Amino acid sequence: MRTIKMPFCEIAEGVYEIDEFDLVSVFVIVGSERALVIDTGTGAGDLRRFIETKITDKPYDVVISHAHGDHNGGAGFFDKVYVHPLDMNWDIPGVTPTLEFRRDYARTIARREGKHYDYDVEKDIVEWEKPPEKLPMEDGQVFDLGDRKVTAYHCPGHTAGEMVFIDDKSRILFLADACNCNLLLAHGFGKDARDEAETAKAGLERLLSMKGKWDCFYNAHHDFRGLGQTLYPSAIQDAINCYESLLSGTAEFHKEADPLFLDNPPKVFAQSGVVKISYMDGDISKAFPNK
Repeated sequence: MRTIKMPFCEIAEGVYEIDEFDLVSVFVIVGSERALVIDTGTGAGDLRRFIETKITDKPYDVVISHAHGDHNGGAGFFDKVYVHPLDMNWDIPGVTPTLEFRRDYARTIARREGKHYDYDVEKDIVEWEKPPEKLPMEDGQVFDLGDRKVTAYHCPGHTAGEMVFIDDKSRILFLADACNCNLLLAHGFGKDARDEAETAKAGLERLLSMKGKWDCFYNAHHDFRGLGQTLYPSAIQDAINCYESLLSGTAEFHKEADPLFLDNPPKVFAQSGVVKISYMDGDISKAFPNK
């Protein structure tokens, strides 16, 4: 498997964002003794060799923010990965990190962006030799990198086991898909739709309560921000407000083309500020009818 030249940049001292060809961002945090890799992308090319030759020669751990194929698609090229126990089942229809999903996802993004990327879907997205060993990652778990510590926090909503990370040296919050401008609320991890929205809202409110620990945040896809640029400062509060409008029956709903999967039917969104919330499939307005 060849090493492909992927765009990357240093966003803070010892903190790197790797652009996996607009598929997803992979973050690498390098300390004085160890490093931490956040997510493994879709598995386009040899991410492991890229990290070890372009970014760091230090030993490192790999964490998976959540169980979707654009985040764990390259996990099979590493020996061990950490993941929340609620997201250890990767056999999820539509996002399982099979070779077919990973190649289809890459084709979808290339078509959506209208770009040519310097990799071959058939040659550079390949089967794993073996699945990685999954190690449990718990809320509050600390990864000590030497001169910096990265703490993992459980923030369910996008998935049941979604995790976010705060680096105490750079004071960056890595949101993964717990919050972005096209926010997808998961089905089935709570008692009902209201319980799931309340859980997601509480998770983001908890992050705001930790404002003393972080100064800015990055989500895992840079389509709503430039590569190396932070996400909108209002995004977390806008998402909280949007969840509140769903729960109070006052949400502003509208319909537009699916921003990710171009061939899908139009999607129904609730919107507040810069954030739109929808279901990956289904009409969110039916679960949260306005009063």
